[in-house]
Order: sequence, then C-alpha cells, then structure tokens
Amino acid sequence: MGEGGPISQAVLLVGGLGTRLRPLTYLMPKALLPVLNRPLISYELELLGRSGVPDALLAIRHHSGQLQEALGDGNRWGVSLTYVEEQLPLDTAGALKNAQELLASEFFVFNGDLILDCDLAELARAHQQSGALVTILLRQVQDISHFGLVQRDEKGFVTAFREKVKVDETGQRTVNAGVYVMAAEALDYVPVGEPYSNETDLFPALLAAGLPILGYLPDQQRYWTDVGRIETYLAANRDLLGGSLPWVDWPRCDEKLKSCGAQVVPPICCGSGVKVGRAAQIGPYVTLGDDAQIGAGSMLTDCIIQTGATIGAEVTLASVVVAENETVPNGHHQTGGVFCTYEQ
Repeated sequence: MGEGGPISQAVLLVGGLGTRLRPLTYLMPKALLPVLNRPLISYELELLGRSGVPDALLAIRHHSGQLQEALGDGNRWGVSLTYVEEQLPLDTAGALKNAQELLASEFFVFNGDLILDCDLAELARAHQQSGALVTILLRQVQDISHFGLVQRDEKGFVTAFREKVKVDETGQRTVNAGVYVMAAEALDYVPVGEPYSNETDLFPALLAAGLPILGYLPDQQRYWTDVGRIETYLAANRDLLGGSLPWVDWPRCDEKLKSCGAQVVPPICCGSGVKVGRAAQIGPYVTLGDDAQIGAGSMLTDCIIQTGATIGAEVTLASVVVAENETVPNGHHQTGGVFCTYEQ
C-alpha cells in the first residue's frame, strides 16, 4: 500500500473546542496557546519542517480567522500551510474525510495538541515496509489506565484496542501517541459529512475488517506530551524550559530583569516589553509573555503569564496560568489553576 518514497504531507487536527483548558480556550483556540511565547501548534509545524515534510494541512473548525492571522503561510517553520475548514463538527476521521481531495496517497496525521520529538522518516519507512493501511505511533508507559491501550502481535501489527484498562496482560504497555501514517484508501471507510473518530470508529472498524494496522514503537523514546489540561500545559512549560526538546530555544533576559532589581531563578522565558518591579522574585520555570508587568515584591514560580497580563504588587503565584490581558490585584495569593475573569 505504501509507495516507498518520502511522505511529504501532514494533516494537523485542531478542530476541537479544548474544553478541558477552559477558560483559556474561550479566548483563543487551543492550537494558539502560548508555550514559551509561541503557539502550541508551531512545535508540530517545526517538527515537520525539520523532518523535510513541506506540506501541512490544518483541519480547523473554530477560530479560523484567528488561526490564519497568527500562523500565516507557515514559512517561518519551514512548511507550506493550507487551511481546511469544516462547517459541522466531524471529529478526527471526519475532518480527514473533509480534506480528502487535497490529500496525497500517503500522509502523516497529528492530533493538534502535542509537543513531541519523533523520527518521522523512520516512522514512514516502518509504515511502507509493513504494507499497513494505517501505522500508529506508540509509546510505552508505566500507568496505562489513563490511555488507550494498543496491543500487537510479534510482527507489530495491532490485534486489539482497549480503553482505560489497568493491566496489560501482554506486558507491552503500549499506548496511542496521537501520530499516524495513513494510506489514502483508509478514508474510503469513513462516511461523508458525519462525525467519525479515528480512535473509536475508524481504527476498530479497519481492525474488524481484517485490514492491517501497524503499531510502531520506536527503539528510543523521545519527548512527548499532550497539552490537554491546565496541568499538562504547565508541565510542558516546565519540560521545555528544562531542555526536554533539544531543538527548542527561547530569548533569555535574566540579566535585564536583575538590573531592574528582581531576583531571578532560572530557567525562565521572557517576552518583549516586560516590566518587573523591585524585589520581585521570578522563577524557576516561569514564562512571561510580551508586555507583561510584574509588581514590586511579587513572587512567581512555575507559572505562565500570558501576553499583556499585569501582576500587582506583593502577589504570590505558584503553578498558575494568568490569561492574556488580565490584571491580578495587589496581594493576591494563588496556588494552581488559572487566573481569568473572562466568562463565556
């Protein structure tokens, strides 16, 4: 089913509402949530560009104008970006079906809320050599109870999908990483204009029909996280500041903040136009968005302060996301969660 040549196209699925990240996703699509002051989806786009995959399709449903304004043509990440909008919610496989006329004979598919490192060329080779209709990138985890378990035979072909079980009697503990290679024929099994899921509809249907699905587990596990909850959003900020993704860099401004009288505990990421009051303590694991203002004597650890936010004086925040353009009042103390006064 594979052609044997390089795969030059990927679809990024960003049509979801991001409900578990509300209220942040009332203000912007999940794909644009800032991680080290750049859009979440840009990490997948850069991975594609670095891997020599030049053509990216963004399957969108909500906030289409906001996405196009922020991401443009994709050239800054080394890809050519095309937007495909669905008029009705179609879920993941339905979104692919909606873009079918634009798709090549083989293509990558990414769930749009991932930050990861992956050898896409090796994933493509494994897919093409196997003759599979679909290849699922797997990762191995200790606790499988929160994930969709994917069981395989000795050749790596999928034998079962099992949701949220506590024990894998095979001992493999392999779960779906949200990245796939698909042959175009797989979409022949997706109904037109109806909601249809890759994970719960298409893949089980292909398996039930006896069609080959490969589960690909890399020899070496690289960095992977999904940004689906506030907790994982903050964890991704910590991970990237800690160097978990080696090809990611960010502007340092430690000395500039120190010159303002602030105490800085690296690592931190700092946007442009940031102002910090005297005796403020920033870090570790803090990202300050463009034009953020931090009041005198405030203490921030493990926080994401989005663009334009103002933190008052003598504020203490630990493991908090402050939404863009918010004002945290003087003396406010908070551990965990989101500071956002916006209501839908």
